[in-house]
Amino acid sequence: RSGSLFLATANGGTAVSVVNLTQFSLSQETDTADVTALGDTARSFVLGVKNSTATFSGFFADDADVPFDAFDQNQSGGTVPAYLYPGGSTVARYWHGAVWPTAVSIEDGVGGAVTISGTLQFNGGCTRVG
Repeated sequence: RSGSLFLATANGGTAVSVVNLTQFSLSQETDTADVTALGDTARSFVLGVKNSTATFSGFFADDADVPFDAFDQNQSGGTVPAYLYPGGSTVARYWHGAVWPTAVSIEDGVGGAVTISGTLQFNGGCTRVG
């Protein structure tokens, strides 16, 4: 309820708060490869590499350019730093890493607020602190 997402708009830039968010999520997965051999009586697997993605959504505001600027930047300048604070930015536990903003959208319709959403693909590790 008091979480925060901070995102930079330039490679190596300072991350700033993405305002008016109502939700974000972090998903971390590990690939697996099936190594079951003929004659085995049960499947066997080995772990591959980790993969982390984050999604966010919230309300649009005229001054809410951060997700759009970060998305534009990734086409020319590389990854940007991102920080996810599930308990607010003053809490000691958070996740961070370099991300590619792979999607950002805006939605408008009759009878509702204008909303934004986006997806961040971590490039390399997503580090937990605290």
